[in-house]
Parts: sequence; C-alpha cells; structure tokens
Amino acid sequence: MKRITMAAALVLTAFAANAANGADGDSMQFHVGVAASFSDYKGDSSFPVEDTGVGLQLYGQVQVNKWFGIEAGYFNSGTFESDLAPNEDEGKFGIAFSGFNLALVGIIPIGEIDLFGKAGMYDYDIDIDERVGGTTFQGSLGHATGLAVGAGAIVNVSDRVGIRTVFDWYDVDNADLWALSLGVDLRF
Repeated sequence: MKRITMAAALVLTAFAANAANGADGDSMQFHVGVAASFSDYKGDSSFPVEDTGVGLQLYGQVQVNKWFGIEAGYFNSGTFESDLAPNEDEGKFGIAFSGFNLALVGIIPIGEIDLFGKAGMYDYDIDIDERVGGTTFQGSLGHATGLAVGAGAIVNVSDRVGIRTVFDWYDVDNADLWALSLGVDLRF
C-alpha cells in the first residue's frame, strides 16, 4: 500500500506542476524504457558478498517540462554470490534486490543529448539463497527502503526514441550497491 501511495502522490505532483507551468508553452511528455542493469555489490561482514550481477530496469517518467520530471521504476539487481567455503559444495551465499523506486529528475537538454540527475527513494525486497551442509535455504530478508541517486544521459536518436545510460547508487544498509544501466527510452 505504501508503494501505491508514493506513486499516486508523485503523479499528482506532476500534473499539478504541469498545470502551474502551462503558461510558458512547455507541454508534458511521457517516457517509458527498459535497460540492462550491470550492478556491483559489496557487503560488510554481516553479508560477506562482493560480486557483480546483471539485472533489469524498467521505468516510466512524466516529464513536466524540458527541465523537470518525475520517474517511477522497477529494478532487479540479479544475484550476487559468494563462496564462503571454497572447494566445498556448501557455504555458498547469494543475495538479490528487486522492487520499486521513485525519483525527481532534473534535466539539462544540450542539442540531441539530455543530461539528467535524479534523487528519490527505493523500496526493495531482499532475497537470499544459502547452501550449507547439503541444504538449500531460500528466503526473504524483508524490505529495504532508502535513498537512491543517479546521473545519466539520453542520446536522442529521433523525436520518439533515445539511448539512455544511467549510473545509480542505492543507500543499502551494510553494503555498497551501484548499478550502470544501458537501454532504450521511448517518448510519447
């Protein structure tokens, strides 16, 4: 319910900002996109995992004017794994993040390239996979909520299609989580 409330509040904010901004001739634009996400995770001693993963990022954005937008997205990090007992069939540990994020986006258009920065919140499920003594345990550590910031660029191939790359950082407890995403941005 918290995720739906956050999304509804951002959409209402976008429409209100567009209504207040309507006099200057800028019109609202909608973006959707999909990207491959190359993530890097480095945990502390409570989750001794240091690995990279390949995941997926989906997003939708309401661009209120050429300078400002509001974005909602889904992120899946892929699984980060560590072998806690090398040369044995046990002691393997994996952790993965998936969930939703909401962000305010500042945009600087420069010719055919749109530079942007974003800041917002994420709400992710944390799943673990542990193999010890021939037994596999798969479960959830619950939710993590925190700050997410990013910066990137869209190279506009046409009026409706762009190539988007984003570098994101997530404020995850007991770890560093970064992601570099490359994908397609569609506008309508």
